[in-house]
Amino acid sequence: MTPDPLNELFKDVKDDDNRAKLFVLVTGAMIISTILIVIGTIIFILIALHII
Repeated sequence: MTPDPLNELFKDVKDDDNRAKLFVLVTGAMIISTILIVIGTIIFILIALHII
């Protein structure tokens, strides 16, 4: 196990350009999923408190 889990994930990708594109896609997916989790949590709290 390497200290950097992203290196472990991308170890099979040989081309540096494809590796960079994959890194950007994975990072974007993590950001979008985080935003969706935050929005869902806020909506859940508002519904639970009968504000909406």
